Amino acid sequence: MSLPIASRRLVLAAMPALGLASPTGAQSPTSQEAAIRQLLSQTFARPEAALSLDPVIVEGDAAVVGWIQGDMAGRALLRLTGGQWAIIACAGAAFKAVGTLKRLGVPGDQAARLTARLAVAEAILDAKRVARLDSFGGIMEMGGAPHPPAHRP
Repeated sequence: MSLPIASRRLVLAAMPALGLASPTGAQSPTSQEAAIRQLLSQTFARPEAALSLDPVIVEGDAAVVGWIQGDMAGRALLRLTGGQWAIIACAGAAFKAVGTLKRLGVPGDQAARLTARLAVAEAILDAKRVARLDSFGGIMEMGGAPHPPAHRP
């Protein structure tokens, strides 16, 4: 389901106030968003399987990132610990729920802000993309340790 034009304009107007980058890329990503993109790209991107990351939502020391790679898609929950981002878990639609984020250690207020900002960011995405992000089944916990770059042949 796509938003009507008037609703999209309202969402776009609210993005700067919520700290979200413009979907056209007019604003440069924050250093935290750049660090997250770099971690996920170094860990998972491969020449034969490009990695698409959008949206990247950072709220303090936690982040939720939508990702698509080949036939797989979902969202990753990351936590900033000791100055480094670490992947806590991957899921699909489950990361749209405050309760899921709380169960994984994100404090309630922060989890509520993350899910609200995620909803705003995804409201302007193509409905097919959001459906793909939702498609990851279950929750795969990753342990939360910083991940080394992916092995490449």
